[in-house]
Amino acid sequence: MPDARSFLEVIKPKQTTLLMVTCVVAYTIALKLYQKPFLPSHFAATFTATILAVAGTTALNMWLDSDIDALMCRTRHRPVPSGRLSPVGCALYGLVLFVAGFGLGLLVNAYLALVLLLGLFFDIIVYTIMLKRKSPYSIVLGGLAGAMPCLAGWTAAAGRIELAGILAAAIILLWIPAHIWYLSMYFEEDYRNARIPMLPLVVGMERASWAIVLSVAFMLVTVAVLFFVAPLSVLYFVTSTAVVSYFLYRAVKFALSPSREKAKQMYKLASITLGVVYLSMLIGTISG
Repeated sequence: MPDARSFLEVIKPKQTTLLMVTCVVAYTIALKLYQKPFLPSHFAATFTATILAVAGTTALNMWLDSDIDALMCRTRHRPVPSGRLSPVGCALYGLVLFVAGFGLGLLVNAYLALVLLLGLFFDIIVYTIMLKRKSPYSIVLGGLAGAMPCLAGWTAAAGRIELAGILAAAIILLWIPAHIWYLSMYFEEDYRNARIPMLPLVVGMERASWAIVLSVAFMLVTVAVLFFVAPLSVLYFVTSTAVVSYFLYRAVKFALSPSREKAKQMYKLASITLGVVYLSMLIGTISG
C-alpha cells in the first residue's frame, strides 16, 4: 500500500511550486493591466485548477518515464521505479488530478482550460512520448509545457491570450534549455545509461553550452521587451535585466571552459535567476 509521501513525490513538489509562482505572478500582472478587482474565489479556482493540472501532468510523466528512471542513479529511487507506487496507481492518480484541474479550469474560463490542455499535450505527447527518447532538441518544443502555468495565470485573469502573457511565458521557455541541459551535463552518465539523447551528449558539452548562451540572450531580450508592454515598474526592468545579464555572462564564461563540476553550479544559478526575475515581476507590479 503506497504511503502519502509517494503520491507527493510523483508530482515533484519543488518543480510544481516554482511553476505555480509563475502562474500567480502572471495572474497579478494581468489583473493590474486590466484594472480588475482581486476576487479571492476567482483566484482560488484558478490556482487550484492550475496546480491540479500541473501535478496530474507531472504524475503522468513519472508513470511514462518509470522505465528510464530505473536506469538512472538520480531517479531510480522515485516511487514507481522503486516499487513504492504501482505504474497503474501513478497513471490513475495523474489522470484524476488533471481531469479535476481541467474541469475546474472550464468553470473559470475556456482559455484557461485550453492552456491547461496544451500543457498536457506538450509535456506528455510532444515531449515525453514523441521526442524525449529520439531527439536532442526535445526540450525546445517540450519546454512549452513549462511555460503553460504562467500563461494559465494570465489567461485566467485577462480572459484572453495576448502578447504580454505570451512574453511572460516565453521567459520560461527560453530559460528551460539552461535548466535541462546543464543538468544533463552533470548527470551525463545517467542519461547515457538511459539512452536519452540530450543535446550535450549528442553534440558535446561545448556546442551545447553555446546553444544555452543563445537561449539566455533571447531570454534577456524578452525580459526587457516585457517591461514595455506590461504594467511593470523600473525596479523590475533594472533587477531582471541585471540578473539575466549576469547569468548570460556566466553562461558565456562556462561555454569557454565547460566542465561537469561547473554544470551543477550553472544549473543552480539558472533556478535562482528565474526566481529573481519573477519576484521582480511581482514587486514591479505592486510598485508600478
